[in-house]
Amino acid sequence: MSAPPTAAGPRRWVSCADDYALDAGAVDGILALLERGRLTATSCLVDAPAWRAAAAQLPRGSADLGLHLNLTQAFGPSGATVWPLGRLIVQSTLRRLPAAALEAAVRRQLDAFEDALGRRPDYVDGHQHVHQFAQVRDVLVAELLRRYPGERPWLRSTRPPPRIRDRKARGIALLGDRPLRARARAAGLAMSAWLVGVYDFAAGSAAARTAYQQHFARWLAAGPDGAVFMCHPARHPASGDAIAAARKMEFDWLGSAAFEAARERAGIVLVRGSQLLLPSPPGPLPHAGEQRFGARI
Repeated sequence: MSAPPTAAGPRRWVSCADDYALDAGAVDGILALLERGRLTATSCLVDAPAWRAAAAQLPRGSADLGLHLNLTQAFGPSGATVWPLGRLIVQSTLRRLPAAALEAAVRRQLDAFEDALGRRPDYVDGHQHVHQFAQVRDVLVAELLRRYPGERPWLRSTRPPPRIRDRKARGIALLGDRPLRARARAAGLAMSAWLVGVYDFAAGSAAARTAYQQHFARWLAAGPDGAVFMCHPARHPASGDAIAAARKMEFDWLGSAAFEAARERAGIVLVRGSQLLLPSPPGPLPHAGEQRFGARI
């Protein structure tokens, strides 16, 4: 079922775990998978209370470490401004988000990442994909250009490959991938080409585990060179987490011999996005389907 390697060699994917520092289960699970080479990137929730301690445990140099921009999830009495996802979508589309609060949120989270790790993030994406929303993308790109005049983080696309017809995946991309791609192109920022890994988070039964593995087989078949595979693994579920069972299921699958065998049969190698992606020179949006990434390796 899996597509063969490209004529130029194996397909290169970034294997990216979201929500690092969310809770102890996510930290333990992501660290274990990083150590085993099953992940090549992890996106950090710097608003989470566990962030400072979790940051100290991250390996340096073996994977990309990114900022998982959070505008929707409150973490205790932090005082950070957040919005319910539906309200954020509506207000950002109407461009009615308070600019000062939005700018402060972006700057505060970049500060927290830098303070804990002593460097800029390798890339930026969004918790619930908020980084691509109207208003948010403009503030984010402007801050990245202001803060990092030299080498800059890459941005994660939400665009599914053409052969992925999943409604949820396509709906997420419609919330702002193309305008973010245009904004990144104009600014000369690198952006990943494709995203796979979107599903309904169904878990907790043998049927759900089988369905997830079938999703993965479809992603392997359809995911082109340069795709980012998004996942949300946790070694053990946390109380109150709506997708806790899905996190544990994903951890078990990513850690399995079956995952490795499926990846190898598909001719996919896991690489870091910072090795794969090169920024494009500033200019107009490329034509549909044109890929703006180049190998540094």
